[in-house]
Amino acid sequence: MSDTMLAVGLKRNAKGIQEAQMPVPKITKPNEVLIKIKEAGICGTDFNMIKYDSKDIAEGENFITLGHEMIGVVQKIGSEVKSLKEGDLVTVTVRRGCGLCNPCLYGQSDMCMTGLFKERGIHKLHGFLTKYIVDDEQYVVKVPKDLEKYGVFIEPLSIAEKGIEQIKIIQSRMPWSCAHPKHRFEEEEWGHCKTAVVIGAGPIGLLATCLLSLAGVNTYVVEIVDEESLKIQLVKKLGAHYINANGKKPQDIVNLCCSAGTLDIIFEASGASDLAISLIPYMSRSSIYVMTGIPKGEKHTIFDAHAILRQIVRHNQVIVGSVNSNRNHFIMAINDIERINKKFNYILDKAITHRFKLSQYKEIFNLKNEDRIKIIVKVD
Repeated sequence: MSDTMLAVGLKRNAKGIQEAQMPVPKITKPNEVLIKIKEAGICGTDFNMIKYDSKDIAEGENFITLGHEMIGVVQKIGSEVKSLKEGDLVTVTVRRGCGLCNPCLYGQSDMCMTGLFKERGIHKLHGFLTKYIVDDEQYVVKVPKDLEKYGVFIEPLSIAEKGIEQIKIIQSRMPWSCAHPKHRFEEEEWGHCKTAVVIGAGPIGLLATCLLSLAGVNTYVVEIVDEESLKIQLVKKLGAHYINANGKKPQDIVNLCCSAGTLDIIFEASGASDLAISLIPYMSRSSIYVMTGIPKGEKHTIFDAHAILRQIVRHNQVIVGSVNSNRNHFIMAINDIERINKKFNYILDKAITHRFKLSQYKEIFNLKNEDRIKIIVKVD
């Protein structure tokens, strides 16, 4: 094994995607695991970090390796590692807690109270666009061998899992929302009798649509791409409906999905703040709105704040932000990948639109393709 390895990311005093030779990490603590990365995934967060030059490099370092989606194989384990062995197929969670607040101390760093967390490939920790990593056993999640080709979907699906979990937990305060006993929020078929709008048909929006469709939710996806695009073809294969938002006012969008019923759920997965905010006045009574997109820069708009506040209070509405995920959501994602593929004829295969080698990193980040969904980088 060489002492150094190629890493792809951002340098402190340079713009655009860069490469660096990084030292191969070694196990230094008894609870650590050395992992050889087989494949990494690229998502909008990676593209935006480059586009907006939003570096978040640790103090004392001049480079951060990008990538926060991966599948790999355990190479070595520390003397106190109990749940893993050499040769295990694994993925790794993204956020590392502050170690101070109760959520982080109990394995829920996605709910960190201090904001002092770190994130692999995003915030002060190196990511997965390289060959080897070392991490603590608690952040390493074992993956069944037959799910290797879907490993890079686990992290983005975990984000959707958390958002849907928030919906089910919060809306369970209304067990009477549907008369059928199997359609209550704590049941597997909780989505029947409910209508949802998903904003965005990128990876998170598509995976959220997968979960909503699995639960039987009557789902509409709002985007601004051509109806013949691959994203929308996959949306339709999920049994969901497409609304092209081009030239449409919020009232038009709601009329297309809910003119004869209620809009129970909105799942925002695009970071399109104008559309996200403009749909709030059209939420139905006792509905819930989950926001997962994080827009960049500033956007100023005018709206009737009094009217929105009156509406949310009088109609028992909930607007909740949902960011990141934890180990439990990764496990939920692993369990649901097989269900999604079985129910929707291996739709995740079709969502893999591009494959590259790590050495082709410049081609990856120069890619201009409206049908780009999931990009896989072969590292091994």
